[in-house]
Amino acid sequence: MPVSSPRDSLAGRARPKVPGGSGLSDLFLIRHFRSDGSNSQNCNLKGTRAQMSERSKALLVWPVAGFFVVIAFGVGLISEAAFGGSAGVVTAASTDSTGGENTASVELGDLFIEPAEIGLEPGDASITVANNGKTQHDFTVTGLVGTELLEPGSEETIELTGLEPGTYDFICSVPGHADGGMKGVITVADGAGTEATSTTGGEDHSEHASMSPQEMLDADAARTGMFPAKTKGTGGKVLKPKVEADGTKVFELTADEIQWETEPGVIKEGLAYNGQIPGPAIKADLGDRVRIILNNELDDEPTTLHLHGMIVPNDMDGVPALNQDAVLPGENFTYEFTVRNTGSNMYHSHFMADTQVPGGLLGAFIVDDAKDPNVDVDTTMVLNDGPLGFTINGKGFPATAPIVTSKGDLVRIRYMNEGLQIHPMHLHGMPQRVIAKDGHVLKHPYMADTVMVAPGERYDVLVKATEAGAWAFHCHILTHAEGPDGMFGMVTVMVVE
Repeated sequence: MPVSSPRDSLAGRARPKVPGGSGLSDLFLIRHFRSDGSNSQNCNLKGTRAQMSERSKALLVWPVAGFFVVIAFGVGLISEAAFGGSAGVVTAASTDSTGGENTASVELGDLFIEPAEIGLEPGDASITVANNGKTQHDFTVTGLVGTELLEPGSEETIELTGLEPGTYDFICSVPGHADGGMKGVITVADGAGTEATSTTGGEDHSEHASMSPQEMLDADAARTGMFPAKTKGTGGKVLKPKVEADGTKVFELTADEIQWETEPGVIKEGLAYNGQIPGPAIKADLGDRVRIILNNELDDEPTTLHLHGMIVPNDMDGVPALNQDAVLPGENFTYEFTVRNTGSNMYHSHFMADTQVPGGLLGAFIVDDAKDPNVDVDTTMVLNDGPLGFTINGKGFPATAPIVTSKGDLVRIRYMNEGLQIHPMHLHGMPQRVIAKDGHVLKHPYMADTVMVAPGERYDVLVKATEAGAWAFHCHILTHAEGPDGMFGMVTVMVVE
């Protein structure tokens, strides 16, 4: 089975081949299993306005116009971050076989490089790089040469001399950008200059390129019908503490490298606490004395533990050099504090966090509140993106776990975004009542069908399960949830029986 590096991004990863199917997904005839282990029956989841002077009107018009300009600009930034800018086809290489030009043109966007594969002839070559994103990026051919840090709207041409046949990796070297998808490969070979691959346009290299409409329907249904697919390993299991005589709750976390199956047959090299991604859920009560022992068993990287959202003493905050020395491989560190705030919080590494956190060093820290609503189902969704792909609780569709409930139940969902990108989470069929943000109960809850969760944010929502059936539940940045071979990544299903 394929193994990829924990520094690899989702870009270009191969998903399992999809066999032909019946054309009707077996999702709608799934045998569902409740958390109590019982097997349910198959569900057929099929005033008066005052006069104003012209000056007063003008004074009102300009602030209002400015407001809408700011909103439009903000929406543009979100769109760029979410969708990566222009989806146009980029010519990867132009080569004169008689010994003329050996060049390529590359576009940088926010968390993409187009094209992701470049073909060049052996010998001297040049690549012109244009940054069409909204932030600074560079283009670096690993071990050879790279551009300066390019401002938005600028470009630069780099020269590659004496290229030998083979493959050369390229990335944006800004921390976190390669793991977010800004990477690719140059192939140098005779005749390679006539080939190019675009991740958002051009030739379709998926199975669907040669399928008839009926075959596409069948293949899509077959992939969806795999849900919920079994994979090895489950993350987020509740960690039971050792309770000392004085009542202190002691939790132990060990950071180590592991191989992690994100969907059937797709094995990733990950970083994990206690052998699971996400790490085990830590639960405590207000006023508890808590001790967390962090053991670093990583091969060659220091690490620390940051309790994201928790109010702790400064020397327990987990930022290396600022609050503590980083924990070297083979060593440990003890975090001790009294729980002072409730809510849905997180823990994760704060050393090389741009790679260690997306790689899997993350988990939930939940402190219940006596005023919490009584619910029938309480579930956590840890969202992540990067070297493990787009995942919910460490898994990508069709290996994500369904939320199974009964009609009339009240369901609490705790969103936690540990990734590098925004994830607007959309539930079909039923609205979500947003009751808390970042662990703080909202004085004025609100209704939404899509909840935008930015990196580091947590949102708690309540869903009244009023509608029977199988309801899609996914990130609404659609490139995080669906591709040429069907649904993948940040997709699950709420099943109301």
